[in-house]
Amino acid sequence: MPDPLGWLILGGGALVASIVGGVAGFGAGIIMLPLMAWVAGVRAAVPVLTVTMLVGNLSRIWCRGEIDRAVVIRFALGAVPATALGTAVYAGTSSEGLGRIVGAFLVLSVPLRRILAWNVFQMRLRHFPVLGAVVGLVSALVVTTGPINTPFFLAYGLRRSAYIGTESVCAMAMHLARGAALARYRLMTWETVAVGLVLGGMMFAGAWLGRRLLDRMSDRIFLAVIEVLVAAMGLQFLLFPR
Repeated sequence: MPDPLGWLILGGGALVASIVGGVAGFGAGIIMLPLMAWVAGVRAAVPVLTVTMLVGNLSRIWCRGEIDRAVVIRFALGAVPATALGTAVYAGTSSEGLGRIVGAFLVLSVPLRRILAWNVFQMRLRHFPVLGAVVGLVSALVVTTGPINTPFFLAYGLRRSAYIGTESVCAMAMHLARGAALARYRLMTWETVAVGLVLGGMMFAGAWLGRRLLDRMSDRIFLAVIEVLVAAMGLQFLLFPR
């Protein structure tokens, strides 16, 4: 369990992260992951954040009702079994090389989104099970994969609240699968669940503030904010892959 200073750091981080997540639809996990690893240790970071992000995504869904159910169903068909499979090898896998690969993908995803916007490749419903399988495997090791989803969800035509609500439900499916697998391998304890629930509860306030900011954004500003965040987080993965 964190000490008082640790709670202060994690609580403040959860509030900031949930505001970012409420505006961009991702970023909360990437902000929280290094903080959690520093306060509670790397081994506890993934189980705690699985609970935290589960509640955090629930808060973003609660703040908006625009969800594309067809996308969610097809994404979950690939993501749920892939996440469970990836979690089975989580304990013995080094994430440094994977972190660099994810970082490179995030940096490249900015021009990728623009290319997809030219209709060179049309993202369709039948592609989401494959996307879900790839993202689910990565999610088992790095917890948060919202930035990887971004160019594909946007290329399908989802925007603002519809994008954030749909992506949040897809992320919840992966968090549930990962949590079940962690419990199966006894990597999820009551202490990690308790810390995760407290931090996840703090995210409701941030999600509400994020929704208010999002309502005041045009689509152009929304896409610009996402591209800046994706590029910055990609550089973070490249420079600090652990």
